[in-house]
Amino acid sequence: MITYLGLFFSLLFLQARDPEPDFMTLVILEGVKRDKGIELPPHIKESLIEEFKSFAADEPVPLDKVHYEGLLNTHPDRVKTVIHLEDMDKLAIFYWHHAVFLDKASLDKMKTFALAWVNTYIPDGNPINDNKFMPVIYAYHYLKPHLSFAEDEIYVDWMTQMAKREIQREKVPLNNWETKRINLVGTIALLTGNAGYSEWALNQFRYYIDNALYSDGTSSDIKQRDALSYHVSAMKPLLQFMITMDFFEKDKPKNLLSFEGENGGSLIKSLDYILPYATGDQVYYQWKNSKVKLDHERAKAGIEKYQPGTPYKAEDAHEALALASWFDEKYRIDACDLILCHLLR
Repeated sequence: MITYLGLFFSLLFLQARDPEPDFMTLVILEGVKRDKGIELPPHIKESLIEEFKSFAADEPVPLDKVHYEGLLNTHPDRVKTVIHLEDMDKLAIFYWHHAVFLDKASLDKMKTFALAWVNTYIPDGNPINDNKFMPVIYAYHYLKPHLSFAEDEIYVDWMTQMAKREIQREKVPLNNWETKRINLVGTIALLTGNAGYSEWALNQFRYYIDNALYSDGTSSDIKQRDALSYHVSAMKPLLQFMITMDFFEKDKPKNLLSFEGENGGSLIKSLDYILPYATGDQVYYQWKNSKVKLDHERAKAGIEKYQPGTPYKAEDAHEALALASWFDEKYRIDACDLILCHLLR
């Protein structure tokens, strides 16, 4: 049985560690290597090895349901969920370790953790909650040849049910919720060869641009929450999906980058909007005009990063721009030392 007090303090320790370089955002490494002969810097490899060693003896602690979206960071149910979701951080480490070193040890751990959650967690159709399981979805790329027929059937059914529930969910806000939903459904479609779901994701991609991005580079997230953090978090899933698409359907996603919607918005304009804040040339002070109740509740609860006027940290946009730089080098941030920046520059 889990001792939540012990795990809670473990979580505090993990949060206190310097996460640099960050390994949580995944791409299919073969797709990157196909076009660029990349060798990661030694310190990135060493950090990845150390991270793997620190988790190699751990066992998964899956849940059948998560309590995350809509709850304050300090809510007890969310705190417990976050403790369990540390499994996703570990799974991402196993994923990158195997992608880089092609070793059996990390493959075995990836399989153990992924199957534990596939056999336990019931997708709820909430894009914010289900998005936490992107490492499980990406893991399938490496695990598929090593699964038994029964394991593969269960795994694919789990992903298909997740995509189906996401598609069936009504009244999804046209903000970062929608882009996370697009990435979930689209990535699952590409990994499982589901042409119908792939078409749905592409149609929703264009619908989002039509209705949630504006000619000045802002988005519905900027207008609703006055937060660059949510604007950036809306761009990342679309770019991640595009890179996965580039692996399976070479050059197809490039048209999406420049696609201009009915309001004059485009992915390029919204990425250009981020660029001066990512380089530090400008500073975005967040939350001053948020229209969302939860943001006000977070501020009232004393959560520091949600206080009105909090400056957005330039480095928090580096992952999104690293993903964008795969398609256009103007988004390259030379100072970035994240694994994605090294892989995609």
